[in-house]
Amino acid sequence: MRTMKLRVVAKLAVIVSIVLFCIGVGFYSFAQLKMVNENKDADLLSLVPHDCLAVLETDNMEFLVNELSQVNYAAQLDTTLSRSKLLSAVFNNLTPYIENDGVHGLSNRLNRVMISLHEPVSADNIVIYFRVNSLDDGFLKSLVKNSSLDFVPKEEMYRGKKIGIYPLRDGNFIATYAGKGFLAVSLQKRLIEEVIDAERDKTSLKNDSTFMASYQPKRANFVTIYAHAASIPLLTDQDARCWSGFDLHFDNEVFYLSGSIDGRNSCIRDAGDRIASVQPVVEDSLLVLAGTEKVDSCISRILALPVRDRFQECVANLSREASFIMVADMDKAGADMRSFASFIPSFFSRHWALFRPFILSVQITHVENRLSYLFVLSMKD
Repeated sequence: MRTMKLRVVAKLAVIVSIVLFCIGVGFYSFAQLKMVNENKDADLLSLVPHDCLAVLETDNMEFLVNELSQVNYAAQLDTTLSRSKLLSAVFNNLTPYIENDGVHGLSNRLNRVMISLHEPVSADNIVIYFRVNSLDDGFLKSLVKNSSLDFVPKEEMYRGKKIGIYPLRDGNFIATYAGKGFLAVSLQKRLIEEVIDAERDKTSLKNDSTFMASYQPKRANFVTIYAHAASIPLLTDQDARCWSGFDLHFDNEVFYLSGSIDGRNSCIRDAGDRIASVQPVVEDSLLVLAGTEKVDSCISRILALPVRDRFQECVANLSREASFIMVADMDKAGADMRSFASFIPSFFSRHWALFRPFILSVQITHVENRLSYLFVLSMKD
């Protein structure tokens, strides 16, 4: 049972950690990526091994790069992160293409990016998948080659597919697998082999019914994380096998993760009853309430105040139609984080010190068979 809990914790941890990797690992020179010829492009999900821990999908790296790197909390999060040699090696080489082609030139070359994280959890146990126009496969290969030493890369065969091995100047190696309209790269050759296995054996996320029940395709201007874990542990059984989707939104002071799930999903159990059973907590800098009437009354009372402090503003910004809300100064909540572990992804509770400069707001709205959830990290004054 202890081993099971540790595995669940590891899986929950990746929900935020992949996003945090993106803050400080070499994305600062990227430009906007847009979908082109959607019906003709490679399906990256058919490459991603089903046993990965999490997947980040985006068509808009410029949003992460040019906006996220400038927010007030970027430096705070960056100081705690491991650096991914793969992300740095590949993306730093985009700089000359941006300078020469401009945003639209690069946008026409690259369509979409996915990043999958694998066990054991590490900044370098990842695979990056590029979806590209078929004529531009050589462009991405050149990015990898430019990161390597100046000699012909080694090629190895695996199940009839070629894996390119590029030595990096720091002694590491990048493994690549290219096909029609895509390129997959990783520091781990075994992960590229798993990509090939997933494609050939049809054991990818595309063939995982649990993942596909949570997957919501986006057309443009999105950054989404899918984590192999429950978004709200309170609403799931301990051994439930879940995937959760989080759309990411940022501004200078606030970091949002939002998503929704069908209440009839197999990993959700008696959502209404479980929410109703939550006991209220009303303390200084700490609030937990369940029930739409109680939530509405609380928020209405705070909205009527002539002057509100930062904590009260966080409460007032939540929906009065929510079925559950929690607002917590993470500095205070950290003293008894176990009491709140069922309301938030475990990454928040296990690494609360990382979020001490924030107030965490959680909101669940239960309407008919749909559950919508929102996590908001707001910088304290």
